Amino acid sequence: MREYRFLATEVTQEALRLARGVWHGLTIAESSVTIHLVTGEAVRIDSEAADVEDAFEAFRLNARVDDTPDPPTDAAGEFGLGRNDVVLFTGATWTVTNTDALGVELREGAAMHFSGHPGQLAEDADVVCLTTDAIVIATITGTGLLIRVGLKPGSVDVVSDQVAIAAFLVERGYSSS
Repeated sequence: MREYRFLATEVTQEALRLARGVWHGLTIAESSVTIHLVTGEAVRIDSEAADVEDAFEAFRLNARVDDTPDPPTDAAGEFGLGRNDVVLFTGATWTVTNTDALGVELREGAAMHFSGHPGQLAEDADVVCLTTDAIVIATITGTGLLIRVGLKPGSVDVVSDQVAIAAFLVERGYSSS
């Protein structure tokens, strides 16, 4: 198996540290999320692509300080209290060409692409790329946001439903005990 890594950069980590502060507002778009802080700073989170190999592309979340953000469209809510926790999650994108393992016929030279977390990685994967595919930002009151690489290339999905976030955390190895 050939393995690659396309994980969060130091710039992304530094920008996300700012998201622990007091929020002024939020802007959610199909391709990005912008967190507006009371300090006047803004953190933009979007999806970034990498051509890993021929016909194999992987996506990660990328964050940076946005010097010219549009005004926020949503209120900060409990994120406005500050002291937010920010957790980055590692995902995996992989290809499988073994048609016996897949149980389907593929034309010669074709591969099936999968995405999930490292615990779901197929043993017969030919190529895998580990990525930073999700971020959970939690408030001090227990609410939060799950921001993850979207299904559509270049998009981000934002989840605020606490039951869905809890299910994601359990799937990724967190437990309620």
